[in-house]
Amino acid sequence: MTGRKRIDLEMQGTKGNRQRCWEAMRARRDGFTSYEIARAAKVHDSQVLTYIKALIAGGFVEVVSGGVAGKRGLIEERTLRIIRDIGVEAPAVTPTGKPSTAGLGNEALWRTLRILGEVDARQLASHASVAVPVSLHAARFFLKWLKRAGYVQVVVPSRGGKQERYRLAPGRYTGPKPPMIQRLGQVFDPNLGEVVYRHEAEAGVEA
Repeated sequence: MTGRKRIDLEMQGTKGNRQRCWEAMRARRDGFTSYEIARAAKVHDSQVLTYIKALIAGGFVEVVSGGVAGKRGLIEERTLRIIRDIGVEAPAVTPTGKPSTAGLGNEALWRTLRILGEVDARQLASHASVAVPVSLHAARFFLKWLKRAGYVQVVVPSRGGKQERYRLAPGRYTGPKPPMIQRLGQVFDPNLGEVVYRHEAEAGVEA
């Protein structure tokens, strides 16, 4: 059989820089350079190098042709390969190679929202924090963008000191991965593989 990958090994829709880099590495798993990955993924060389160094530190990638991978000026010229392939999703690692906890808070908020049904931001943060610490600010921010994107409905408006209460909108639980609030001022649903909402006035918001 020829070239086409199984659909379960592919990701669709808007992809981040690390995801594009990881896919380019997997396509060349037995031998690639950072230069090749930067060109294939259309990601700046410095960002590719930063991610490759993190992957080496985390034991996902190794230098094939020798040399000291961590020193400036060497890794750019080395041939590398994947030694631990965890699948289609790019490894989430810190610069030191440790697992990144970024995104775990939103996963807990999304899961808690589905379980509880109707909540205010304080209740959502409190229950989600059983799994991972989540601030009230983070819960309010998450709910604000879910409301804009149509994932939640307001069932009790904020009035007289009462907090606004929300409910997951019918048919809007799209899967286990939480909607991602991206810096472009948009909401990306990884379950659907597509951008579901854009808010041009707030481009540049923090994810």
